[in-house]
Amino acid sequence: MKSFATSRAILTCVGLIVGPCIWAINTQLGEILSYAECGSHRPWLAVNSFGAAAVAILAGLVSWRSAHNGIPKTTARFLGSVSGLAALLFAFALTMQGAASLVLSGCER
Repeated sequence: MKSFATSRAILTCVGLIVGPCIWAINTQLGEILSYAECGSHRPWLAVNSFGAAAVAILAGLVSWRSAHNGIPKTTARFLGSVSGLAALLFAFALTMQGAASLVLSGCER
């Protein structure tokens, strides 16, 4: 029974964990992949950013569903709601980074 509560707590916080981590990874890859994108003229940064935004949205949905699926109104439900909304915020930032990479090619100096 204790492992079920622990796994529920982890699923509730997954949006707060995955969202910032995937955003930090995408930011670092944006610094590295811009040189590769300049040489190949393929939108690697946009693909990476939009894929990372999809992962952040999925993490937010997992947090939201785990918090609102059969749990009474408690701190865990609040944490799941905040976690899901934070993941959406990071997904928005990732989408904006992807849109910027479509406008700027990476060859600008």
